[in-house]
Amino acid sequence: MNLSNPWFVAALAAVLGVFHLELVVRLLNLARLGRPVPPELEDTYPEETREKLQAYISDGARVDVMREATGLAALLLFWWCGGFGTLQAEVNLLGWGPVTSGVIVIAVMMLAQSLLGLPFAAWDTFGVEERHGFNRMTWRTFAGDHLKSLALMAVLGLPAAWVVVWLFHHEPLAPLHAWLFLAAVSVLMTWLAPRVLMPLFLKFTPLEAGPLREAILELAGRLQFPVQEVSIVDGSRRSSKANAFFAGFGRTRRIALFDTLLQNHGQEEILAILAHEIGHNKCRHVPVNLALGLAEMGLMLALLGWALKSPDFFAAFGVRGTPAGMGLVLFGILYQPLGVLTGLLGLAVSRRHEFQADAYARRAMGGGRPLMDSLRKLSHDHLSHPQPHPLAVWLHYSHPPLAERLAALNRD
Repeated sequence: MNLSNPWFVAALAAVLGVFHLELVVRLLNLARLGRPVPPELEDTYPEETREKLQAYISDGARVDVMREATGLAALLLFWWCGGFGTLQAEVNLLGWGPVTSGVIVIAVMMLAQSLLGLPFAAWDTFGVEERHGFNRMTWRTFAGDHLKSLALMAVLGLPAAWVVVWLFHHEPLAPLHAWLFLAAVSVLMTWLAPRVLMPLFLKFTPLEAGPLREAILELAGRLQFPVQEVSIVDGSRRSSKANAFFAGFGRTRRIALFDTLLQNHGQEEILAILAHEIGHNKCRHVPVNLALGLAEMGLMLALLGWALKSPDFFAAFGVRGTPAGMGLVLFGILYQPLGVLTGLLGLAVSRRHEFQADAYARRAMGGGRPLMDSLRKLSHDHLSHPQPHPLAVWLHYSHPPLAERLAALNRD
C-alpha cells in the first residue's frame, strides 16, 4: 500500500466508501419494514402480506450484503497481493501488442467478475426467489442464460472494447472519438436488442385475436401510437412476477406482455399499464434518458483520458507503464463514487418521468382507477417495500414509492 499516492487513496476511499454507503442504506431500509403501513396501503399490504415481504426483503438483503462483501474482499486481496500487475505482466509475455493484450485483460477481469457473482445469483434465484414462491427457473435455464450472456459479452463486448482500447493507444482525441463510437453502438443496440438479443432469452408469441388484442390496438390507435405487433412473452418460465414493455422504435414497435401479467390482471389494468408505457414515449422520455446516458458517458471518458495519462494512476494498482486496457478496468474502480453521484440525477429524472407517464395513463383511461389497481396488485404480488427509506429511494429507486404514485393519481 502506498498512502503517498493520491490515486491509491482515492481508489481505496471509493471502494470502501461505496460499500459502507450501500450497507447503511440497506440497514435503514430494513429498519422501516416494521413500521405500520399508511392507511391508504392497508388493503394492499394486509398483515399476512407484510410478514411475507419482511422475510422476502430481509433474505434478499442478506444475499446482497454477502455478494458485495465477497466482491470487496476479493478485490482488496487481488489488489494488495499485486494481482493487477502480475496479470498485466503475464499477458504482456504473449507478445500480442498493447491493444490485443488490453482486450485480453478486460476479458479475464469480466470473466472473473462473472464467476465470482455466479454463486450469489444462484443463491438469489434458487434460495430467496424460490423460497418465497417467485422462481420458476430450472438449473438448465439458469446455466443457459449465463452462458448466453458470456457469449454475447465475447461477441459484442470484446470487439467494442478493442476499438476503445485502440483509440486510447493511438488517437490524441481518444475520449471524443470513443464517445462517438460508443454512442453509435448504443443506438445500434437499441435497434438490435428486440430483434436479435431478447429472443435469445425470451420466447415471443403473437397474441391471439380476441377482445384483449382488439382493445390494445384500439388504445394504440386512439393514442396515435403505431404498433407492428403484440406479443406474449414466456416470463413464467423464469418467474411468477408480471411485467410488460415496448421494444423497438420508430414506426415499428413491439408490445410485449408477460404471460404472468395476463394471468393476474384484468383487461382494464393491462390497458392502463400499456397507456403508462405509451406515456413515456409521448412525453419524450426515451430521448431524454438517452441524452443523459450519453452525457454521463462523455464525462466518464473525459476523466478516463485524464487518468490514463498518469503513471501514478497505474502505480497505485501495482501496474507498470500505462496500458489502456488495464486502465479501463482500474478506472471502473475509481469511478464508483462519481457514478453514484451522476446516477442521482438520472434516477431523479426517471422518478419524475414515472409521475408524468402515470398522469398520461390517467388521461388516456379516463381516470386513475385502472392504473391504481394495477400498481397496487403489482406491489402486492411482487412483495415490494411499502415505504422505503428516503435515502434508499434517492440512491436506487427509478420509480417513486407506491404511496406517492397513488397520491399523485388521486391529486391529478
